[in-house]
Amino acid sequence: MRKRTNMRLHCLGINHRTADIDVREKLAFEVSQIEDFWNLLQEVTAGLLSELVVLSTCNRVEIYALADQPIFTDLEQTLIKYRKIQYESVEGLFYRFVDEQVISHLMRVSSGLDSMVLGEPQILGQVADAYKISLGINACGKLLSKLFQSAIRAGKRVRTETDISKDAVSVSSLAARMAEQVVGDLARAQITLLGAGEMAELAVEALKIRGANQFGVISRTISSACSLAEKWNGKAGTLQDLSGALETTDILISSTSAPHTIIHRKMIEKAMESRKNRPMVIIDIAVPRDVASNVNAVENVNLYDIDDLNYGVEKAIGNREGEIPKVEKIIDEEYQAFKEYFATLDVVPVIVEMRQQANSIRQKELEKTLRKLEGLNPEDKEQIKALTHSIVQKIMHGPTVFLREEANGPNGEKYANAASEIFGLNGLEDRDKAIRND
Repeated sequence: MRKRTNMRLHCLGINHRTADIDVREKLAFEVSQIEDFWNLLQEVTAGLLSELVVLSTCNRVEIYALADQPIFTDLEQTLIKYRKIQYESVEGLFYRFVDEQVISHLMRVSSGLDSMVLGEPQILGQVADAYKISLGINACGKLLSKLFQSAIRAGKRVRTETDISKDAVSVSSLAARMAEQVVGDLARAQITLLGAGEMAELAVEALKIRGANQFGVISRTISSACSLAEKWNGKAGTLQDLSGALETTDILISSTSAPHTIIHRKMIEKAMESRKNRPMVIIDIAVPRDVASNVNAVENVNLYDIDDLNYGVEKAIGNREGEIPKVEKIIDEEYQAFKEYFATLDVVPVIVEMRQQANSIRQKELEKTLRKLEGLNPEDKEQIKALTHSIVQKIMHGPTVFLREEANGPNGEKYANAASEIFGLNGLEDRDKAIRND
């Protein structure tokens, strides 16, 4: 399939395969920043950009865009400038997909095939959230809406029609597994969770399964901390209580959405003095990271970040690899369905305008003729109207069917343009505008 109008689908991204946490955290978006980025891109591209969705998770930052011509340079340079980083630090790390590649990639992402953990359950919700955010800032139009709806449908089908997500582990459960491997018996460990969101809750569930029973939850607000702590009979506190909590913490799992570092080396050094240097394990699964990297230099402190969890991924896959062919079959079905829709974006406006023009001519000529035939009764007039309508429908049926059938073929563009010329229609530029404004 080729995209025949001027509009092109774009995806510019990095993920856990192309860039480490040092880079990903610098490019990660807060929800509040996406509208600013959208507005900035519209200025930079001078109207070429029509639609935008930003997918920012722990393991990927991807920009999906619809534009009148290739804008990868604008996307990349604007992203680098907006995030205030040096080009050299990200040179060669981005992947770029267009048109069919974008469709296939997004469906693989939403289905969990492109995740660090095969079949991970969280990514589908993250894709849906990214789409909703874009809708909320009026950055997502007809085409990206259709694409994301198709990808979300593919992801849902994959999880109901295959076992790819059966017993699938999350990043949080990998963190719990690492804690057990490093510390051993979790029943005697005092565990503090920094952050009280979904990742923290998943971590607690995984830790409980492994025997942990002493929890503390630190969050920005006491209400969110209490909500999670009470559920697991733990202690709750705010960021003001963090320093004191660290003094009794054996395992810290951090997963906030803060845009900056929360835990610095001096804070840990002070806590270790109070602990008389008893070992502490810190697992930071936040992006951007919550814990300064130099904390790892403190004696008896073992610091791990999300990239350190990769070693446990192979064991986490288990027998789910056998489900991949089933998943790919579903993806292909949804891909083909969207591909056919994508291909008709040229011909549908042509068909509509062609039939509207024919009907307009019919109506004018009918009215002219009926004025001359004053002696006709209403029943005769209705029969003549029906006759002219039927003639137009039959004449237009052949060209309509032909254009629809050829839309997905190599000559689709040629035939759509030929029809525009033959019937004197508005042409490609107006068709693009019609599609964008639909």
